[in-house]
Amino acid sequence: MQTNRTSVPFNSNNLINTMNNKTKIEKPSRKEIVLQEAFKLFLAKGYSAVTFADLVAATNVSRGDMFHHFKNKEDIFIKVADRFVFEFLKDKEDFRSDESETPLKEFLDSWLTRVEIRMRSFFRETAGKVTAANFMGFILYLKDNYPSWDEKFAIYMRQEKEVWKRHIEQAKKCGEISPEADSEKVFSAFYNSYVGLSYKTSLLGALSIAELRDSVAFIYNLIKR
Repeated sequence: MQTNRTSVPFNSNNLINTMNNKTKIEKPSRKEIVLQEAFKLFLAKGYSAVTFADLVAATNVSRGDMFHHFKNKEDIFIKVADRFVFEFLKDKEDFRSDESETPLKEFLDSWLTRVEIRMRSFFRETAGKVTAANFMGFILYLKDNYPSWDEKFAIYMRQEKEVWKRHIEQAKKCGEISPEADSEKVFSAFYNSYVGLSYKTSLLGALSIAELRDSVAFIYNLIKR
């Protein structure tokens, strides 16, 4: 398919530098300190095992000051999940493929870079004190203990799918992949590869971005025209 449109290559270094500039370290508030340290403790010890004495020791914030910001330990738990799990998982897309000749490929490059940035952020914020397995275990705990988990996770997945399918449909329109391709299955192939590798590597260490890139490239080469 011939076209006169000009495609501007995606530059992952520019995105990383921009994200790093946006996240320069500022002195956190007491509320933020409590959330950060509670997150580390919940990951390392499990929610049930963490006491207010643990929180006070880790944050140097008195119990009275904590109650100024949070109703109780469960309130801290919910706000930690919102701040460090749902915000962490949310894909803050900043790539538009409308003018690209290979919109799916460039979206995948952009998405992989954002995954890498999120992983760096996770280990920076937890100061290397917890593992990917701790994070996976915490998510599984949320499934059974976070209020309205099913509803919130369904919203997250719907939004995630909408982003992916928009770029997949654009790829079908411009001839990058077959117009007969099933958008739902294309999304599932890429996303399930990501989830599967995340689970596998949580048992062995940290998610290997290089392995994820290889898996994504393999799937892409199978469907591209």
